[in-house]
Amino acid sequence: MGFLPFLLVLHISCAFSSILLFLVRGVPNLVFDRPLRGRFFRIAPHVVDTLLLATGITLAWSLSIDPLRASWLGVKLLLVVVYIVLGILAFRLQGPRPWRLVLFVLAFLVFADIVAIAVTRSPLGLGGR
Repeated sequence: MGFLPFLLVLHISCAFSSILLFLVRGVPNLVFDRPLRGRFFRIAPHVVDTLLLATGITLAWSLSIDPLRASWLGVKLLLVVVYIVLGILAFRLQGPRPWRLVLFVLAFLVFADIVAIAVTRSPLGLGGR
């Protein structure tokens, strides 16, 4: 197995782990109002997301994909920022739980669109196929 296939598998694994950790933290916190308080749940999401970003940047660089020329990658990167902001608001906002739950669901849907864009290489995600 060469470097690029390994990097791609690592990137996909990190994406899966990232959304899994997002759901595992969010459901108890926002649905049942019982946040998980272990050290693992404070540290692991940041480590996984940092590795996800690093592998994504390395893949784009290794494949010479410029986000300014490949519109799908530019849109994907913009949506990553939206996903992060929505996730932060969902977990840290001190507002009513229904609003935080809406932000959580929106963050999940944005993540799903990021995956669709990555798979289809269309800035429209599944709407582009």
